[in-house]
Amino acid sequence: MAGDEATSSIIPRAPAIVSNAAAEFNRLQIRAAPNAPNDYTPVPLDCPADRPSIRSAGELSAAETSWLDTRRNKTVDAMRDLFQRIAIPAFDASAYITDHANNQSALPNIAIAASGGGWRALLNGAGAIAAFDSREESSTSPGHIGGLLQSSTYLAGLSGGGWLVGSLFNNNFTTVSALLNDPSNTVWRFENSIFQGPDRGSIQLVDSARYFDTISDQVSSKLAAGFNRSLTDYWGRALSFQLINATDGGPGYTWSSIALADHFAQGDAPFPVLVADGRAPGESLISGNATVYEFNPYEFGSWDPTTFGFVPVEFLGSNFSNGVLASSEDCVRGFDNSGFIMGTSSSLFNQFLLNLNNTDIPDFARSFIANVLESIGQDNNDIADYSPNPFYGYNNLTSRNAQSGRLTLVDGGEDLQNIPLQPLIQPNRHVDVIFAVDSSADTSNSWPNGTALIATYERTLDPSGIANGTSFPYVPDTESFVNLGLNRRPTFFGCNSSNTSSVTPLVVYLPNSPYVFQSNISTFTPSYSINTRNAIVQNGYDVVTMANGTVDPQWPVCVGCAILSRSLERTETDVPDACSQCFQRYCWDGTTNSTDAAPYEPALRDEEISGAVGKRKDVTIAAVVLALSAVLLDIVKEKLHTVDLSKGPSTTAHIEGTDDELIVGAKLGYAIFTRSSGKLEYIRKVWDEGDGPGKAERMRCNDGAVDAAGRFWVGTMNDPKVQAPTSEGVLFRLDPDLTLHRMIEKASIPNGMGWTADNKKMYFIDSPTKNIFVFDYDLASGAISNRQVFFHLADDEQGVPDGFAMDSAGNLWTAICGGGKVLKLSPEGRIVGEITLPTRMISCPGFAGEDLFITSAEEEEPEKYPDSVKYGGSVFRVRIGVLGKPQHRFRKT
Repeated sequence: MAGDEATSSIIPRAPAIVSNAAAEFNRLQIRAAPNAPNDYTPVPLDCPADRPSIRSAGELSAAETSWLDTRRNKTVDAMRDLFQRIAIPAFDASAYITDHANNQSALPNIAIAASGGGWRALLNGAGAIAAFDSREESSTSPGHIGGLLQSSTYLAGLSGGGWLVGSLFNNNFTTVSALLNDPSNTVWRFENSIFQGPDRGSIQLVDSARYFDTISDQVSSKLAAGFNRSLTDYWGRALSFQLINATDGGPGYTWSSIALADHFAQGDAPFPVLVADGRAPGESLISGNATVYEFNPYEFGSWDPTTFGFVPVEFLGSNFSNGVLASSEDCVRGFDNSGFIMGTSSSLFNQFLLNLNNTDIPDFARSFIANVLESIGQDNNDIADYSPNPFYGYNNLTSRNAQSGRLTLVDGGEDLQNIPLQPLIQPNRHVDVIFAVDSSADTSNSWPNGTALIATYERTLDPSGIANGTSFPYVPDTESFVNLGLNRRPTFFGCNSSNTSSVTPLVVYLPNSPYVFQSNISTFTPSYSINTRNAIVQNGYDVVTMANGTVDPQWPVCVGCAILSRSLERTETDVPDACSQCFQRYCWDGTTNSTDAAPYEPALRDEEISGAVGKRKDVTIAAVVLALSAVLLDIVKEKLHTVDLSKGPSTTAHIEGTDDELIVGAKLGYAIFTRSSGKLEYIRKVWDEGDGPGKAERMRCNDGAVDAAGRFWVGTMNDPKVQAPTSEGVLFRLDPDLTLHRMIEKASIPNGMGWTADNKKMYFIDSPTKNIFVFDYDLASGAISNRQVFFHLADDEQGVPDGFAMDSAGNLWTAICGGGKVLKLSPEGRIVGEITLPTRMISCPGFAGEDLFITSAEEEEPEKYPDSVKYGGSVFRVRIGVLGKPQHRFRKT
């Protein structure tokens, strides 16, 4: 098992995303030059002879129309190639594309939409884009659908999905694998949170201070130039450090510079669109008829009747009035900073910054943000300020903002339309099919439940007229989405176009679902290890490919049928039998089940692919086999393994070694272990002549923990290499001054131990008794008393309690060795959850952030339990969604 593998070693398929960093690195370097005249500071300059103005939204812009001619021609070959690989039975789809190549109105018009949901959405969406991209290795293999991206006309993003779209296009429309494997380590490195900043090779505290100074200087320069600032300015600059491969986050990169890049201008990439909502500062609610704005490489504006106009995005920040720039006004350039626009589409994250007291961020970052909030004032703390309002005095009869000098925008998902569908259902764009990747956190467990689709559908019916001619397929309520499993698998909506009164695209709904990883990580989780990052991407790849066609071998064919559906109607071509079967399988048939849905807690789909990896009761699991942890102790082989969670294994040292970093319970007692030298030095042996002859030889340390006073408690037992366990084990306590105390005598196999948060109770396991004991505990003296049974594993249950870990809520996560599971025990001693694993000898769990790492031992009875042998000795990683209880350190005086 490789320490830095992102996906389960159980999966028998070829990996979908293979590092191609060496080939792609040059692509990251050759980007369109930033076109801002003074980095982040907008600058008023002379206007071009053809002065910019606001245009009506009655039709597509001339620039988009011209670009479409180029792009649609480029998609012809891509679709031909895609359909050759998909191979719809008894229908030559490639020839069909050739026959209609000269008639754009007959050809399929494809769009992709990536939802919001923070870094989770960025990474899940990245998996989808990688699966759609024929440039990715293996994406054109049987069962895959690579080439869908090259066949698409539009690519829309919102919030985290907007970061994905923006990052791809601001890095020369490179591949997802190139961003994941960037050898310069400058983009998509989320190990350090956005509140720490990138690692620049020196002390992180120094790096972070420079990072915040840089952001502050960049935003202050905008303010000094006479433009309003808002918290989104800071948020967008910070995002850029993670998303744009340029010095200091590319302060000179503008959204309009995308139009200048060869890959876009020549039609080699789809048309990128980001979405935001209009909202006045301080307004608490965003209704379904809020104005939806879009950013594309040419323009910014809205199709809604409440604005119904577009301004050249290059000239945002200019003082338009009544739709024109007065002759006395300059043309401002550089306002459309790419980071600012990506931050605008995700300004909901400003709420994360506003809740400083509930946010786990460094103190210096907390202080910086507090100072920023104080300086910008309440009116600017949850919006993006696009003053001066380019639509001032424009469409006075219908515009909500025509008489305001300010235009303020917020996260495009605040109106519940968390999938950016509005730009794609505009009748002028004639989109046939939308592949809607939904990474929303709608349920209590952060999975989607169709809320975004419902919001878009209901908006088209709004009596205010906000829909303005848009049409969307009928979809069921959220309860039906869950009860019918429509949020668990791909579903087609709008298959029967005769059910709609106007042209309506078919929507292929692709909800985030756990295939190989429980990717329902909180939207507001700010940092991700390399392994978690890669695992979410891989899971996203599997979601849209149905595990490379493993769950349904006909899925690629059905994708092809969805692409062709509206085109076949226009050309009056008979629907192939294979497509009819696909539509019967994946089209929603109008059935509903609106009864209250049970809590949605999906298991890994990998069970359907290669056998069960992990199951759940009431906890979120991602039991992926990994050789990962911070410190792993192999008692039987007498080895200590230290592993960097982001880089993989670094050293393996024998227990008999020397020097300082860790204090361990070794064969003879307490020792100090030094990672660098691999040496072990005893500081207090636990046995002496008074314990009788041979005691030290036949005993060893087993498990231990440090209490809040810095005392190290270690249980000892008979060494199985010498004899079977008896009741001569002892629980020792080593104080900081190295005074040794015997706390419990006549133990057999002492295991897990820990303390309640208030330090009034101590838990202790003696495994053969099947009991977890609880004692009254005195922190000042270290004394324990009043032993009670906290939990007893039923006698008819296989296995015994082994090690345990405690979470921040006071629950105990207890390994059941011989039972193949971890039990979640409430502070009252009740079983409230269970994780089952594919091997019996589960030994000890331990927290790393919101992940639970679970160790196991080799199967003791391989002939009796052959199914347990394969994963015996593995380490399992489980996404819990709650932090572990903080650990204490030994205080050697």
